[in-house]
Amino acid sequence: MVKPAKKRKQGLIRRRVYILGAGASASCGIAVAKDILAESVTRLGNRDAKSKKLVHDLLSYLYPSFNETLRNYPNIEDFLNLLEMAKSFNTEEFIESSLWPKHRLDSVRNVTLKAVTDYLWERIQKSDSLNPIKAFATNNLNYSDTVVTFNWDVTLERGLWDREDEFWMPYTYNRKRTGKYITILKPHGSIDWFKKNDLSRKVLKTAEKLDDEVRLYPHFNFSKHPELSQVLPVIVPPIASKSFEYECLKKTWRSIYRAVADATDLHIIGYSLPKEDQFARLVLRRALRSNLLRMGKHEKRPLRIIVVNPDDNAAVTFNRLAATKIPVAYYQARIEDYINWLNPWSSED
Repeated sequence: MVKPAKKRKQGLIRRRVYILGAGASASCGIAVAKDILAESVTRLGNRDAKSKKLVHDLLSYLYPSFNETLRNYPNIEDFLNLLEMAKSFNTEEFIESSLWPKHRLDSVRNVTLKAVTDYLWERIQKSDSLNPIKAFATNNLNYSDTVVTFNWDVTLERGLWDREDEFWMPYTYNRKRTGKYITILKPHGSIDWFKKNDLSRKVLKTAEKLDDEVRLYPHFNFSKHPELSQVLPVIVPPIASKSFEYECLKKTWRSIYRAVADATDLHIIGYSLPKEDQFARLVLRRALRSNLLRMGKHEKRPLRIIVVNPDDNAAVTFNRLAATKIPVAYYQARIEDYINWLNPWSSED
């Protein structure tokens, strides 16, 4: 009698994880971290000169050489990190500041993040520019794949919405999940995530629950609900010191750890692991260590890491993160070229 074939162990299943950084969105014409502050604040000045001046005043305080005419705006991650440090130091506990107290710094932070949000929404309305990510979402993402995107924009989601097949898009990772799904993990939040208490009953009827306090408004469209243009979304800057106010963000980071620990194919696309985001470094380092331990016990397939980035410094960063125990294939290329190269991998077993 022929014995029935044994089911493949969960650990030996191929699990693809893609990590997308600012470089992926840049392929759609969205400014990267070193330029997005300049683009967003310039746009802000066209409609709100007072708010623009508030941001410029803080920039001049934190960066004495800042000059609006020279447009020597800092990297937004560096700016937001300094802002958070100022909030800690400009208090009674250290040396209180009458010029930049906490409430005024919070105002600049909110104005800046809203300006960036408005800039992102404007950019993603130009549908032709989204073609690279649409091609990636349509041609390269398979069911059960996981995508970690550190970007606030919804270029990836828009690409997935345009697919003709029916599938689910969960925002948490579960290795035992079955069916047709593609997991989306957004550790820094998203411009279509909002606090429940900021939404009208009409919007809440169509919103998806992420946790008790946060809702996702799918297929977001300002024309249907223009009031949302005045609401600050749930987004978290990639800063050194993170405070997780919402449970959905805690779940997301736990999901990232588990997805990377389970991964057999890790594609890191346009992500440079900024030095400001020490929390991301810790989570990824721990996840890769867990992946190695499981590989050593033959509980999963060997991991292969592919880094795609036009910046050759990314190769050094991820080689250090992998500690030379996991081979890293590095391709100094644009996302558009990577998508063409990726096609054979999508069907490989």
